Amino acid sequence: MKKLNVILAFFLLVAVSCNTPNPVEYNNKLMTAMNDNEKEMNQMNGAMNSQDYTKAESVRKTWAEKLGKSIADIEKMDQLKDDEGLKSAITEGLKGYKKTADVDYKSLIELRTKEKNGDATVTPQINSILEKMNNEYELIANNINKAAAAFEKKFAGK
Repeated sequence: MKKLNVILAFFLLVAVSCNTPNPVEYNNKLMTAMNDNEKEMNQMNGAMNSQDYTKAESVRKTWAEKLGKSIADIEKMDQLKDDEGLKSAITEGLKGYKKTADVDYKSLIELRTKEKNGDATVTPQINSILEKMNNEYELIANNINKAAAAFEKKFAGK
């Protein structure tokens, strides 16, 4: 019986430790979730630059859906003990991208379509949205870089 208890305790310990992510895998999963959006960003930029606003709207919708899934996946993920901000920064970054896809790009596509059809009065609104988006992207990048640097410093060599 004592041997059985030791074996059960061992399997329980292994099972519990398997659910605890190691820092490298944890970091990689979070960064992959963030970097996976690059494809859609590039597609969006390509569609916008080519003035194909129908395609841009399709890309925007697909991107917003993928962002929603990425956010849900990260929120379900177990947080690494002593992670003081990486998961949160990634989650907030993805939410910021989703807001941009849902709101800012939607408005930008509508305004660019008007501009393409000859309405020059929308130019100030377009410039305002672009500046806002650039500022948001910069803030997201800075927050993630700061959290990633702190995470790396804390978990280096572990």
